[in-house]
Formats: sequence, structure tokens, C-alpha cells
Amino acid sequence: MPADSTEPPAPGGQARPLTAVAALDAAALRRAFAGAAASIAASADALNAINVFPVPDGDTGTNMRLTLEAVAGAVHAAAPDATPATIVRAAADAALIAARGNSGVILSQLLAGLVHGIDANAAALDAAALARALAAGADTAYRAVLKPREGTILTAAREAARGAEVAAAAGATAEATLAAAADSAHEAARRSPELLPVLRETGVVDAGAQGLALLLDGMLAGIRHETPPPAHDFGHIDAAWLAARDAAHAAAAGEYRFCTEFVLAPPGGATAPDAAALRERFAAFGDSLLVVEGDGFARVHVHTAEPDAVFAAARSFGRVSHEKADDMAAQFARLRAASSPPASPPTLGIVAVAAGAGLERLFRSLGAHEVVHGGQTMNPSAGEMAAAAERTGAPEVAVLPDNKNVVLAAEQAARMLAGRVRLHVVPATSVPQGIAALVALNPEAAPANNVAAMTQALAGVRTAEVTHAARAARIAGRDVPARTPIGIVEGELRVAEATVADAVLACARELARDASVSLITLYAGEDADAATTDAIAARLRDELAVEVEVVDGGQPHYPYLIGAEA
Repeated sequence: MPADSTEPPAPGGQARPLTAVAALDAAALRRAFAGAAASIAASADALNAINVFPVPDGDTGTNMRLTLEAVAGAVHAAAPDATPATIVRAAADAALIAARGNSGVILSQLLAGLVHGIDANAAALDAAALARALAAGADTAYRAVLKPREGTILTAAREAARGAEVAAAAGATAEATLAAAADSAHEAARRSPELLPVLRETGVVDAGAQGLALLLDGMLAGIRHETPPPAHDFGHIDAAWLAARDAAHAAAAGEYRFCTEFVLAPPGGATAPDAAALRERFAAFGDSLLVVEGDGFARVHVHTAEPDAVFAAARSFGRVSHEKADDMAAQFARLRAASSPPASPPTLGIVAVAAGAGLERLFRSLGAHEVVHGGQTMNPSAGEMAAAAERTGAPEVAVLPDNKNVVLAAEQAARMLAGRVRLHVVPATSVPQGIAALVALNPEAAPANNVAAMTQALAGVRTAEVTHAARAARIAGRDVPARTPIGIVEGELRVAEATVADAVLACARELARDASVSLITLYAGEDADAATTDAIAARLRDELAVEVEVVDGGQPHYPYLIGAEA
């Protein structure tokens, strides 16, 4: 074949160049995953704009981008002598931990299947091995979905595998086999409206299927040492359809409004929870349930009206991490707004980190444009905060970490956004500090002045947290058994009492030693009952002669957060 020959045109109309790489070694796979991440990053917003199935929530592109960022990072960090199987395993493990939304979880299962299709000792993947791996990935992804639907990313994965199998059987190289897989995925995306009526109604293709096709394009570009494909524009959901669907979707979102996810690990030494048992338990909370198993852990995804109840149920199975609950009604509102004349973005966007429906409502009511779900034991990633900052649409954004363990990730998010968004980290290390910072916000002030005022407001708040001891400890010269109510005052473990109420009172007394304290705010968590909270507030008013406010925070793990101000 002449050196300048080409393959048949891809669905986008561009002829693909000659594909001569016979097999994919570890270096080629590293480039492939980096290219996939870059390709999705370039078109994430375009994928968000057409996201309508299973609900119009506008985040498929974002979910795939964040998942692939983790994949690319893990692959880059793999040992220099890593084998192809090791590279793919690193990608699959990273994807499962970082998976976001339906698309991210399904993508993690595609990669998990690839692992099973690859010979652990192979120095490179030839065409036949690549085709087998893609087929194993598609099979694994289908099994992970409780009610698989055709016309989605699943269909695109299956068709990509079939295209690869045909090419490999015809004697194609590994590169040509991957190109055939990409072409088949593009064709599946193009045909997705034929399989999903909601896509026909809205005039778009499936965002997940299109995303998989772009991912394969990016892998191909990486293998070839080429720049990943530029950003695409796939159009937008029909505005008339959005208007007609608005009321119906608002009602549906009110029922199962939160896209809720977490990673579950069993107690020390125990076996991982059975996926079937997890499906049975969490199916009762909503729909769009996905349960996938990793090496000693499981990831659960469900759409629900009660994310905090889901997280509480999860803790009965073991240790919970990577908790996330995205408000799909808010995502839909952003999607709907994108089809309308654009409003002026804020001069200073505000991103806060919090867990608990009450805290989220409070932060939003005080001016936060985005609330990232997280806090103690569930620290959000830098990527999540960077994505939230970009969603505000503001050229400058202030982020409130609201936990000392989140500050470094917020600073990393600022570095990630350099050149795109100026991200200011207001170093709030507790929820009460974050609230005080927002109270100091002046919508009419310049961003720099607001950041300075918010930062200054932090110094006027003293904080404490009441929880239970995770293990036996020694506190203030006392041996304290596990599960004892304890109090952390200004970051130091100082209090251990017989009851949660006594721990709250002891913490409040510590905070009120500063004679200037005139207001104490109790943020009641998901495990706090109203009668106990009212009794504690009454005792504080009588004993300390201060004003006491009670806020229904709904936060997990901490029955009470306490803020003290002058």
C-alpha cells in the first residue's frame, strides 16, 4: 500500500491516515489514555449541552472529564517498567475510585473489563488482544447496569468492540483495529436517536455514546503522537422541548433529585459487601442504581431524594468515602438557562464545600453559586472544586474549603485553573467560618475587596465539633473507650463526656471562655434529634447568658457543629 494511502472516512467526514502501529506497548497505552483525557476535556461542555438521558442534568461531559483526569494521572504515575496489563489496571482502578455519574461509572466498568481481556504477561497488545479486551469491557459494563438501555454509551461500547473484532479478523494492525472501534462508536452515536425516543424529541445524539467515540479518537491520537481532536459542537437540546419538559422534569427531580455516589470499604479484615446485597438495599432509595465492585471495595451510584439517608445506610456496611450528591434540579436549571439568552456572570463566583442538605441550603441562601459535597472523611478532589468554579461562569472565584483537610486540594484547584479562572482560596477550616465569610460578602464590592473581607471574617469565629471516638483514646489524661462522645475545640481534642449533650455543653463552655462571645450557633447533624437540640440550646442560654441560634445542618458524622462569635 502506498505510504500516503488512507482508510475510509470516519463518520465525521475526515479520512483517517494509514494505521501502521502493529501492537500497543506500555508507552503507547500511556499516550492513549493521556489522549483520551485531553479529547474529552476539549469537548466536555459540548457533551454537557446535549445530555438528556437518563435525565437532562447537563453533566455527562464533566463526569467523563473528571474520571479521565484521574485515569491519566494514575497512568502517568505508573512505574517506568509497567506492562500493558499494569497500565490498564492502574487506569481501571483510578476510574473506579474517581468515577462520576452514570457515564463515569460505566466508563470505569469498560476499563475494568479491559483488564480481564489482557494477558498479564504480554509485552504488547496486538489487534486480536485489543479486540478481546474491548469486548470484555463492553460485557462488563452491560452487567453493571441494572436496566441497560440501547442507544447509550453501552451500545457504543458494544459496537466499538464489534468493529474491532471485524478489523482484527481481517488482519488489521492494533492501530487500525482501534480506528475501526472509534468509527463504529461514532456510527452508534449517530444512530442513537433511532433507539431512544427522547433523543429524537430533543434533536441530539446520546452524550455518553458520543463521549465514548471521542475517547477512542483521543486514544488514537495519543498512539500516533498527534494532538487530540479539537473541541466539537454537537448542538443543543431543542429549546421548545426544554420548555415543555420543564414542569414534568421539575416534578421528577423533586422525587429523585440528587445524583448520589460513594465508595464503600468493609470493616478491617472483613470481606467486601456482596454486590447483590448492596443492590437490594439501595434500590429502595431511588432509581438509576449502579453497584460495581473493585478490589476489596464497591462503588454505588443512585438517584434519590435522600442522599444523607443513603450515606447513613452505607455506613452500616462499612467505611464510606468519596461521597457526592449533585442536585440534578440545579443542573437542569443551568442546562435550561444555557438555551436562553445568557445572563451576565457574577464578578466573583462563590464555591463552598459542605455535606448535609441543610448546610447546602444555607450556603446557597447566603450567596454560594456552587456547593461541592464534602467535608470530614469525604474530602472532595481538586478536580471537583475546579469544575464547580468553572460552572459559576465568573472570571474570579472564591472557594471556601470549610475543612482543614480540604484547603490543600482547593489550592491545587487554583493551580489547575491558572490562565482560565482566578481562584481565591478563602482558608475557612470549618463550616461556621465559611458561613461567617459569606455573611461578610458584599455583592457590590470588587472581588479583591470581597476576598479580603471574607478572609478577615474568619478570625472572628471560634469553632468546635462533636462526634464519637472512632477508637479508644486518651484525652486530657483520661482513657476514653471507642464510641464515647468527644469534642474537638479549635482543632484540638479536648472534651470527652458520657452523652452528646454533655459534650456540646463542654465545648460551648470552652468557646465562651472568651468574654467577647455573644452568639453561639448550633448546627444540628443528621443524627441529632430536635428535643435534645432544644434542651441544649436552652441550657446554653441560661448558663452562658448568650444568644443561641439553631440551624438544621443535616451533616453526617458530627451530631453538632458549634460556632461562637462576638
